[in-house]
Amino acid sequence: MRLATLQRRLQQENLDVALVTRPVQIGYLTGAFIYPHERFFALAVPASGEATLFGPALEAGQLEGRGVPFFAVRDQDRIADVLAGRLAGRIGVERDHITLGWSLAVADAAGCEIGSLADIAPLLASLRVTKDEREAKSLREAARRLDEATAHAKRLIRPGVTERQMASEIERYMREELKGEPGFPSIVLFGERSALPHGGPTDRALSSGEAVLVDIGFAWEGYVADTTRTFFLGEPSEEMRRVYAVVQKAQELGRAAVRPGTAMGDVDAAARRHIAATGYGEFFPHRVGHGLGLETHEEPFLLPGREDPLAPGMCLTVEPGVYLPGKGGVRIEDDLLVTEAGAETLTQYPRDLEVVSS
Repeated sequence: MRLATLQRRLQQENLDVALVTRPVQIGYLTGAFIYPHERFFALAVPASGEATLFGPALEAGQLEGRGVPFFAVRDQDRIADVLAGRLAGRIGVERDHITLGWSLAVADAAGCEIGSLADIAPLLASLRVTKDEREAKSLREAARRLDEATAHAKRLIRPGVTERQMASEIERYMREELKGEPGFPSIVLFGERSALPHGGPTDRALSSGEAVLVDIGFAWEGYVADTTRTFFLGEPSEEMRRVYAVVQKAQELGRAAVRPGTAMGDVDAAARRHIAATGYGEFFPHRVGHGLGLETHEEPFLLPGREDPLAPGMCLTVEPGVYLPGKGGVRIEDDLLVTEAGAETLTQYPRDLEVVSS
């Protein structure tokens, strides 16, 4: 079904063949999810006819029987020879992924100039941007379990615990108690370090009065939920209370803007206008959200000024933040699924400011 959809799109784009090389895209199209390391892994999809899956010979056991003919590539094989006679006409590749060496091999095999290779990355992204009901079900369950992980994270907050200890225990809980996998390396940041939007956990210990920013993801059946909450151990300063209220309202406005037909940039603007009006605009340095699915970051990206409309089936985050250097930061993030009537918020952990007794 997915391969047939891709073939129809290739015909519309006047492309003769797509050479897909990103493992996650190949997995989406064929169900063959592997990590090939540095070895050649590709799916050749003609605009009409049968696709061919190329992959490492040592992975044959995982790649055969996928409903697509499999060609085993040995370590000593020359990629241009492997592809010879299999590529012709106008060829599309993923320019943001394929290496220069593989691009040269494609051009050599097809007898064309490397500059004539079309970019199919946007086309492939558009196939995954709206989720079917099976995908939506996996995302809902991932979000439900991620809420449990967030609740567990709050239970870990105490004086003297380190960022690294909390992050490690959250991930253990995901694997052993929730029976899934972390969607990405957990972000746990204390005090002034919570002003680092994507900082990594360290051995920095927690003290009373400090912010605890927890940004975690959970993968269920391959689909990733992603959420952020900001807690406090003991009473926060008045300034951090004020920042929290600003971010909470901005996030509420952003979530309210998510509905079919809304320009992606308007979701960003709904949150950003409020933060700017309160004087914290310069401390909100990132887009308001991104798509979710087989990857933590995928289309749609809610960039300022982007005019593409939201559509039913899109799954995305809304995550404004304010980060004060040397003092601390606040981010609140939820996952939403666009519906025909509006949006369904998948992550349900409370958004009000929570103070853990010190």
